[in-house]
Amino acid sequence: MLSKLKKYRWSLIILTIVFFIMLLLNWKTLYVADDYVYRFVYQSPSPTAFAHQQRISTGMIPYSMFNHYMLWNGRFVAHSIVQFFMQFNSKIPFDICSSLIYVLLLIFMDKIAVKLTGKKHNAFILPLIFGFTWFYIPYFGQSVLWLSGSGNYLWMSVIYLGFIIFNLKNRSVNIGNIFSAIVLGFLAGASNENSGPAAVLIILLFMLKRFIKEHKVSFISTISVIFSGVGFITMMMSPGSQSRGNVHRTWEIIQKNIDGIYKLTFDKWVWIYGLMAVLLIAGIVMKRINGDTFWAVMFFLIGHLAAVYAMAFSPEYPERTFFGGVIFLGIALFILVYSVLGELKWAPIALSAAVVIAFGVSFGPAYKDINISYHQMRTQYQLIYKAEATKDKSARVPLMTTQKSQYNANYGVIALDTPANALMNQWEAKFFDLNQITGYRIK
Repeated sequence: MLSKLKKYRWSLIILTIVFFIMLLLNWKTLYVADDYVYRFVYQSPSPTAFAHQQRISTGMIPYSMFNHYMLWNGRFVAHSIVQFFMQFNSKIPFDICSSLIYVLLLIFMDKIAVKLTGKKHNAFILPLIFGFTWFYIPYFGQSVLWLSGSGNYLWMSVIYLGFIIFNLKNRSVNIGNIFSAIVLGFLAGASNENSGPAAVLIILLFMLKRFIKEHKVSFISTISVIFSGVGFITMMMSPGSQSRGNVHRTWEIIQKNIDGIYKLTFDKWVWIYGLMAVLLIAGIVMKRINGDTFWAVMFFLIGHLAAVYAMAFSPEYPERTFFGGVIFLGIALFILVYSVLGELKWAPIALSAAVVIAFGVSFGPAYKDINISYHQMRTQYQLIYKAEATKDKSARVPLMTTQKSQYNANYGVIALDTPANALMNQWEAKFFDLNQITGYRIK
């Protein structure tokens, strides 16, 4: 045990630092937008449809998710996680667990790259993976720090990456593996509309490669893929999703969406594509990349493109929906990084030092913006708590100033407004058991 701790001491130190960074950011992020809705058993998207909202509890989550499935959308896996944490009076349980999930995401990305290259784990590639996620996860605040957004994107990524890790190994046929294949497959398929299916596509490509090369098909992986289809169909057949997504799609609309996604993403990712090309050429010239490694990179790159451009079939494509596509791109990149640099000692350390400096420069303004929103919301909460003790149960609070950083979970998200009948004013009034909340703007 002590020898293992010594062997992985740098990895443990790095991941512990990442955990506390994320814990700080989660702690400074209070409830945002939909969080107030998921405090209650889901009955309607309208705060006025029911006079009395029943507070969510673990036992009521299945019933709540059934209503959510029928009325809103089929992401019952993600929103079950959201509602589980919204039952507590404190956000601290979520802050701790979600910080651990972020660390687990980094571990999974590293594990897949190590597995597919056959290289030894290099602790100093972990800061590079962290830097990639910090700079390239779209709308970091909405998809990682916001409780509802994190449940839909960060937490789901661990599920479909777990599905990939499970199926990259040729597993023996036994009850434990069959059960795991069914559960992981179903959860991955039902994780979300684009990244989960893209993860399944990646595994199908690996299965096809093995079939062509060895004329063998994994029975366990076949079961897992089949049940991922069951999970995906279950999610997509949600009456709520069907009614909300009932948009006539023509080739012209799809093509317009493809063009829009390309313009939105290519300039941001072109440097990663270029770096991958350089590493690929260098790896081939140096004979550090074999056929298996090459195809692994291609399969994750295909998964990346599939996860991103699948959103062309959606009525809208907010950038946070590209979360899984970015993670698959990162895995493809770090397969190449491990192939070319994994066995070097000083190159990963030097690159990690550069990433740490860049992160420090980026973190300062991001934290400042998050902290401003935190203190403004704390002021709102204090006034709301005082109003709870008054006879009329009415609160008047200063509204938050405009957020500047995409690392802020409140950036671009609906919040309290001036009139009492504004959507979030009504939901927050129910959350805090007030008759009304009004807002005023700070000059």
